[in-house]
Order: sequence, then C-alpha cells, then structure tokens
Amino acid sequence: MSAPARMPWAFVSALSLNVLISYGTIFYAFALFVDPMGRELGWGKSEMMAAYSLALGTSAFCAVPVGRLIDLGYGRMVMTGGSLLAGILLLLWSWVGSYPAFVLIWIAMGITMSAVFYEPGFAVLTRRLGFMARRGITFMTLVGGFASTVFIPLTHVLIDHLGWRSALLVLAGFNIFVCAALHALMIPSAPPKNPPHAAAETGHPAPANARWVLRRASFWCFVASSVLQGIIAAGLPIHLIPLLVEKGLTLEMAVAAFSLIGPAQVVGRFGMAFGERAFGMKGLGIIVLTLGALAFALLPFAPAGFWLVAIFAVLFGASNGMMTIVRALLPSELFGREGYGTVQGMIAMPVRLTTAAAPFIFGALWAWWGSYAAVMALCLGMSLLALGFFILVLVFQKGHEGPENSLALDG
Repeated sequence: MSAPARMPWAFVSALSLNVLISYGTIFYAFALFVDPMGRELGWGKSEMMAAYSLALGTSAFCAVPVGRLIDLGYGRMVMTGGSLLAGILLLLWSWVGSYPAFVLIWIAMGITMSAVFYEPGFAVLTRRLGFMARRGITFMTLVGGFASTVFIPLTHVLIDHLGWRSALLVLAGFNIFVCAALHALMIPSAPPKNPPHAAAETGHPAPANARWVLRRASFWCFVASSVLQGIIAAGLPIHLIPLLVEKGLTLEMAVAAFSLIGPAQVVGRFGMAFGERAFGMKGLGIIVLTLGALAFALLPFAPAGFWLVAIFAVLFGASNGMMTIVRALLPSELFGREGYGTVQGMIAMPVRLTTAAAPFIFGALWAWWGSYAAVMALCLGMSLLALGFFILVLVFQKGHEGPENSLALDG
C-alpha cells in the first residue's frame, strides 16, 4: 500500500487512543479487581494471577496469525473484532461467579490482547503509513504510556463508587463504544493487494514468505534480546516495592521511587525523537540496553537513601520506555516492511510466553534464596546478555544484502 502524502493524524490519534484504552482496561485494571473479587468470591491472589498468566499465553500463540491477517489487509477486522470481544468478555467477567468461568474468560481475553495491544497497532500503522510509520509509532507509544496514569486512578474510583462488577461494565463500554467504533471507522476496510513492485523496492519477500527470517541468526539474536529484556520488564515491577523495602527503604520511599518509572518511560520516548537523528535506531538500541544494564549494576550498591534508588528507577523506566520503540521500529529496518505484522508476531510469541512466567520465576527465586539479592543478580546478568545479543544482531546483519544471502552471512 502506498504511503499517504501527509501524516493522517486523525487516524494515528484514534489508534493511539484505542491502545491507551485497551492497555488501561485490560492490562493495568486487572490488579485493582483482585482484592474486591477475593473478598466477595473467596479466591486467592495466586489463583486469579494464574488466569491472567493464561491470557498472556493465549496472546502469545495468537500473535503470529494476527500479524499475518494484518499483513493481508484485515487490520480493521482484527482490531475491531478484538475490541468487541474485549467488551463482551468484560461484561461476562462482571457476572462471573465460578472460578472455571473466570479462567475461560481470561483465556479468551488473550485473543483480545493479541488483537488490540501495541504489536497489531504498530502493524496497522506501518501498513498504512509506510516510511512515515516511525512518527506514528512514536506518537502511539507516547499516548499509550499514559494508560496506567489514566486508568489506574479511574478504575480505582469506579470500584470505590460503583463496586467491582459495575466498574467492569463501564470498562466494557470503553471497549465497545469507543475502541471498536474508532477501529471500524478509521482503519481501511478492504484488504489491499500487495503492490507488484513491493519486493523489488524493499529487497525482501512479500508477506507470504515472511518466515524466511527464521533462517537468520540475526533474527534469533533479536528475539533472545527481546525475551531477556521482556522478562525483566514484566517480572521486576511486581516485586520492586518489596525489593526496595528489603533494602531498607520505607514503604513511602519505595512507592515514590516506583512512581518515577512511568514518567521516565514517557520522557525516554520523547528523547527517542532526537536521539534517532544522532545515533540511528541501531545505535539507540545499544544505548537503551546499556542504560538498563547500568541501572541493575547500580541497584545492589544503592544504600537505603532515596536518591540513588530514584536514579535506578529513572534509568530502568527510560530504558523500558525507549525499548518499546526500538522493538517496534528496528525489525522493519532489519528485515523489511513487507510482512512486518507477521515478523512482529513471531517476535512477540516467545516474548509473551516467557514474560507470563516472569513474576513467578522472580518470586520462586526470592523464596529459594531467602532475599532479593539473587533477583538483582539475575536482572543484571539478563540485562548484560540482552545487550550482548543485540550487538550480535548488528554483527550478523552487517553486510547483509537480501534474504537469499541470509544463510551464508548469518551462519
């Protein structure tokens, strides 16, 4: 599909708003329902978190077919259907009374995650905007970064004033009447044909042959780097406050440090717009992962005072925020824009499978070691490995001329 003559900001803004609402109502709101549901239904936190982890697993297995559908031009169907399904499942959740039904709802919710979160949004933007997708993706991540800022306090107020069941009805309304409606109105409906000159322009095969990247070492190194960084990003936030308290901070100081992560993510994403001009996306990837490794090198030595821990939180948040954009933009630079959605799905599948288990891995390590020292060491080791794998991506990619040479160049 040819790129538009100018940036369609109404289209970009609508998709960005929908990503914010989707993350806010599905990803971030879940934790706020655990306590009131537990009190009413008598379920334990671990039982409810297990259902949430199953949703992440479902989303992992749906990532590739969803990306493939978007590559074929069915982005409107995928994202509209995902928002409608999210609304229906939230409605069913508001009526739930048995744990098996709750688990089934959240297994199905994984389908919606694969259809309405960042990856499908990035794929739809890339397909519509072409080379202007960088600006659109950056804008989407900036807007999406405020999902927790908007929906955690909003959901808290709804639960306090309406009860958790009625609060879910409101969240369902956001998905059905805002997200589904905007997806249906703003995303082109007809599946466009692949232009015959696409492969010649990009030097990469059309979506039907996107699996050629599986033969490249650079792809697997990129996946390994993303998996390691994703485990840290998913596992550490849940354990960060008790970790900081264990290090000697008061609960208030730990919460204050934790609250810096979200703003640091947004600031880091703002900085990407300027940093890319100076360093390029590959150079920024190295800088971003170096910041993450620096954060975990600092954490074990940070005393119980607030300032050094605050520096850790800022470095960790900025690295996570910027890495979202690197993972969105770099695959098209490395592997071509044709088949972008399928390639992103192939990256997202192992990332989501491993991140689903990350909180439990960190918790088990804490229980086995008796403190969070092993968790901090593991995070430092994984951040260094993620940086190392990313450097290997660039090494294997250097001098690559096309997929036909991938076996020779990538070993």
